[in-house]
Amino acid sequence: MQEVKADNALNSKATLPWHRTVVGKVAIFMLLGVIFAYLMGAMLGFTMVERSARDQWSREAQVNAQIVSATIRRIYTSVAVRTDPTGQVTQLVAARPIGDEDSVLSTGFSPIDVLALASAQTRHNVWLFALTDNDRLAPVADAFNSTTGDMLFPTTSEVGRSSLANAFYVGFARIGDEEHFVSSLPIISPQGDLHGVVVSSIGLKSELYQVHRELILKVAASLGVVLLATALLISMLMNQLFRPVPRLIRALTHIAQNETGRATPYTWRSDEIGCMAQAIEALRKKVEEREQLLEVKEQALRYQHLAHHDALTKLPNRTQFNDVLQEAVTQVPHGASFNVMLFDLDRFKAVNDTLGHAAGDTLLVDASQRVQALLEESDLVARLDGDEFSIIQYAHRDALAEAKQLARQLVDALQKPFSIDGHEVRIGVSVGIALAPRDGNSSHSLLRSADVALYTAKAMGRGRYAVFNPDMTMGAKPYDG
Repeated sequence: MQEVKADNALNSKATLPWHRTVVGKVAIFMLLGVIFAYLMGAMLGFTMVERSARDQWSREAQVNAQIVSATIRRIYTSVAVRTDPTGQVTQLVAARPIGDEDSVLSTGFSPIDVLALASAQTRHNVWLFALTDNDRLAPVADAFNSTTGDMLFPTTSEVGRSSLANAFYVGFARIGDEEHFVSSLPIISPQGDLHGVVVSSIGLKSELYQVHRELILKVAASLGVVLLATALLISMLMNQLFRPVPRLIRALTHIAQNETGRATPYTWRSDEIGCMAQAIEALRKKVEEREQLLEVKEQALRYQHLAHHDALTKLPNRTQFNDVLQEAVTQVPHGASFNVMLFDLDRFKAVNDTLGHAAGDTLLVDASQRVQALLEESDLVARLDGDEFSIIQYAHRDALAEAKQLARQLVDALQKPFSIDGHEVRIGVSVGIALAPRDGNSSHSLLRSADVALYTAKAMGRGRYAVFNPDMTMGAKPYDG
């Protein structure tokens, strides 16, 4: 069961999900690297585009401020300008607010006409705002003659708004409900008081950022194309580079399952894959050698078992019996005491002749099993030849009493009928007993004494046992010890 579980574990590991394979992990890592690099590049690109766009918008707004100031000065000749060191107009200086009734009467131009002239050149709306008593920048007119709300600079602080209104401003500002990128020229008195502002737009914020949104969509589409192409390229590259890995894993799996008949692939390569394949091949050969040694060892053990056991009954044979008996004899000087019994089956030849050799073999096996059931773990029963058996019984207290008890059990057990191929078979047993060291101090003398006792038991009429007595001989009068 454990081997089956181990095989299942090996098979499951050999078919890992793609994301857990080396190919999958490397591919995912490379894709993440590409995504990270692309996103970093995109963020840097967005930042550069944003900065470039801001610079472009600022330059365009500054140019619009120059155009608007020049247009106003052509109409209102009394208006002066103040500039910064670069020549950029930063303020319009007028003794009175531009666009009031007096300026209309003196120039013949309404504020809308003047702003329209400027708008024709900037191509965007231009507004004129006047500063109210509550510091609001209220609309006076615009080039498109549209409904316009107050102008709000991008700050919630009133102080901040007033400071932005007094200075030349370029950036986003809210005019009514819309946000524009504007240039705001303050109109001030010679004393520095703010009359209002003239504002020119380069476009709505939403329109200007439409380019950014289109760029983001293009970048996202490009990212998808790049990722798809990268994934295909990485997959092809990884499959080419790591194709040997699954085969080498299968090779190791076969080795773990003791399937060593297949040579390891890729041993010819000179890279790391080749080194790994060569190491696996060396392991395969070692495992194959070990298997061969194990087979030789197992075969030797089988031969050894066959040399010491009876092929039919699986009992120890004469060779092993003699070895055990010899070892037991060597322990006699140290106080060991044991009994040697020889017995054969009465009427076995008749069963063999009438029912056949197969029935005789079955009878031998059944009889040996009954005998084994009577012995203690330390005792030994062996089949010497044909229907002849022998027992070494180790004594614990009274060797003679223990020998007689076992002999009676043998006679009783083997007198009971056997069922052989549907036939009831009855046999008997004759037992000869020799006690060590009383009846001999060598293997030969003990076997001879037991053999004489067995002859005596047979002479007494079979189905009996006899204990050796020095007065017994092969031709002596039967004697029951």
